[in-house]
Amino acid sequence: MEILSFALRIAGMYFLALIMVRLLGKRALGELGPFDFVIMTGVGDTVISVALDRSMPFYDGIIVLATLAFLEYTINYVSIKNGKLSNLLTGTPVVLIDNGKVLKKNLLREKFNVDDLMQELRKKGIRDVNEVERAILESCGGFSVVLKEDEEPVKRKDLGIKAQESNSVLTIDQLPRGELFKKLEQVIQEEASPKLMDSLTNIENRLEQLSKQLALLEEQIRS
Repeated sequence: MEILSFALRIAGMYFLALIMVRLLGKRALGELGPFDFVIMTGVGDTVISVALDRSMPFYDGIIVLATLAFLEYTINYVSIKNGKLSNLLTGTPVVLIDNGKVLKKNLLREKFNVDDLMQELRKKGIRDVNEVERAILESCGGFSVVLKEDEEPVKRKDLGIKAQESNSVLTIDQLPRGELFKKLEQVIQEEASPKLMDSLTNIENRLEQLSKQLALLEEQIRS
């Protein structure tokens, strides 16, 4: 019974944490800002403590998780209403490169060295710093790059390429699994049909050539 009770305790904390994160929205699953990081760390620590420490009452864990969820929701709501508070809690984006020029002061202020900067640029596939219009260190710790207009990749419309045909299976479509597999089979069949016709045509041409060769061979034998 003790093992079962222990397992149920762990499962209970797991589902409570899952519900909390789900209620906080998808933002909690993305790159975390400073306040979000503290909250999610607290959630993880509470789940582990309550699940493994049997001396800690289960309802204490529920109260802690509910309090953290309330704080997260409240701070996010107030931050939306008050820009100054939002900047205070989450910070503001910092420009590290402006029009191809590395801003050393901003690097020093954010304790972001040049090696880190070059590494992030390489991750973005950027060969030359001069290609960059703006490189920004976001408040969540992410790294964003805006290329100069002349360096932007060519778009489909610039090349006159038409949009995907309606029978294509696009990853942006939210299709049920059954419909997705059905559409995939349909596309495969449509792609296979021309290939099958080409194969049949090739076989027919080969048979015709063979028949001509046999006719020539017969004439040679008769003569």
